Amino acid sequence: MIFWLGMAEVVYRLPACMERNNSIAVALLMVLILLPLTAMAEEEMNSIAELKEFGSIEEQALGISQAELRPVGDQLLLVGDDGYVHLIDAAKPDDRSKDVSLTSNKDVDLQALSWHPGGQTALIVGDDGMVLRLVMDNHAIETVDGRGVLEGERQKAIDWNRNGETAYLGGENGSIHSYSSANGFDELNIADSPITAIECHPHPETRVCVVTTAGDGAAVIDSYDQVHWISNTDGDTWVDVVCPSVSLNSCVLIGSGKRIAVLYIDVEEPASSAIDNPEVLSTLEGELTGGSLMGDGRVSLHVAPYALAAYDMEGKIAWAVVTAADVEDHGSLRGSVMVHVWGTEDDKGFILSSSGALAKMTPIMEVEEEEDLMGYAVITLVVISVPGLALGMLYMNSKTLQRWWYNVTKGRKIRKQEKAQMKAEKVAAEGKSSKD
Repeated sequence: MIFWLGMAEVVYRLPACMERNNSIAVALLMVLILLPLTAMAEEEMNSIAELKEFGSIEEQALGISQAELRPVGDQLLLVGDDGYVHLIDAAKPDDRSKDVSLTSNKDVDLQALSWHPGGQTALIVGDDGMVLRLVMDNHAIETVDGRGVLEGERQKAIDWNRNGETAYLGGENGSIHSYSSANGFDELNIADSPITAIECHPHPETRVCVVTTAGDGAAVIDSYDQVHWISNTDGDTWVDVVCPSVSLNSCVLIGSGKRIAVLYIDVEEPASSAIDNPEVLSTLEGELTGGSLMGDGRVSLHVAPYALAAYDMEGKIAWAVVTAADVEDHGSLRGSVMVHVWGTEDDKGFILSSSGALAKMTPIMEVEEEEDLMGYAVITLVVISVPGLALGMLYMNSKTLQRWWYNVTKGRKIRKQEKAQMKAEKVAAEGKSSKD
């Protein structure tokens, strides 16, 4: 608050200051608005990875709604329309001989799934309160007893607490239920908007899960099954949540409008958990639809139209991995929705689409230094605020500032071109010497 009061004073006195000393005024103002204007000035994002399609799971297009890696990492479980349940090999998803076709004997659409931490069973939920259990010993799929209390409700999300004692379910009607073999189903809370995702923190002793909704914000569920709504989150439509690290008591909320926010979990008092100010991925083209966790701990951000970005929560930096422009020639991918991404790094792995199409992701270039990435694919994160908008309007009406900024960006572009030319000359020289 003190900071913005100071900014208001600067803005109030700026016209007089500019009359006395344009250079000082320019310097002061550019410190305030540099980040938003950088977003405006950045060139189009570039991909750091390329996609190669290698077929589909079935000959016909599927309606896959969700997929999740088995805890041991060997298989990927898929669920979808008309009771579809299927297992594919995680390391060789193109090898159809390793597939396991499962029969649910249900004709309802299945919406979400969660592996038990032990990896021997998985719960699957769907339309009309459907709750199924997959048993890996014999690949049997059985209906879970007691699901009658959910009848008529479309279940949209589910996740097991990391100690494996309780699973939490979220309905399209806003209901939040717990499930355990000992107590069956219990309603914990109900929101006014659909539940969009549930993610439990990966540390087995934390025992806190995060819930996102389409209009009521985010909540945490503590170890006593109490639901605590997080303040300052109900102004956004959250579509997903990813908790990437055992060592960090925090998760990434993914929202529409290209917005993300870091939720800091208070393990001792979950009701006191709070978020940073949501940030907008201002230079990202498209809309966020979900997220996946990669092996290196980074969050893959699913984008529509078909594209992929990455976010590093510790460094609080986002970058483009595959842009929509580089998927234009992949018809089966471009017309579908990204369901799940898995792999070892942000640019090395596999992508599953809602149609059942599969693609392999490989790096185009090796990013040796962070500044190479910053100049190539970085996505600007901007916190939207009224003072920032006011300063932006000031810039738009100042010819002095516009000329100054034009010269800065022109110089940056020239230096960038010179750096690219030097790299090209170096590669050419190395190629020539190798031939000699």
